[in-house]
Amino acid sequence: MGADATLYTEIEPGDRIVLYTDGLTDVFDSRGEMLKVGRITELIREAALLPFDEMKQSILDRVAAWRDGPPVDDESLVLVEAR
Repeated sequence: MGADATLYTEIEPGDRIVLYTDGLTDVFDSRGEMLKVGRITELIREAALLPFDEMKQSILDRVAAWRDGPPVDDESLVLVEAR
């Protein structure tokens, strides 16, 4: 795959888009295991069952519960819901 990271998809009303930085994926638990994209995807899918206004905090809380200690990198998270 080249440097082009463009993704085209149909978006329906009610669909949600989640954008995040590596400050949410590159965190370690007490055993030294990294959260990574696969696990953050699971956390996002679980949080997506919540009302939109609760989803962001749920994701941040779940990452904090995984992480051993305070954040060591910036954490950016943007949620969008199509109308």
